[in-house]
Amino acid sequence: MTMLQTVLTTALLVMWLCFSITFLVSAIQSFIFDRRREKREQEKEQRDLEYHEERMKNLK
Repeated sequence: MTMLQTVLTTALLVMWLCFSITFLVSAIQSFIFDRRREKREQEKEQRDLEYHEERMKNLK
């Protein structure tokens, strides 16, 4: 019976480790993608502001 318990415990630990690693990788990717998206949005806002200012200057 102890052999079966050892096998089941080892299998459970391996599965838990796989899920933990998957969650960690997912969290890191989400963090990186969010930072990149924020940077793109800031650059877009800056371009939009410059475009707006140029249009207003041309209308006068």
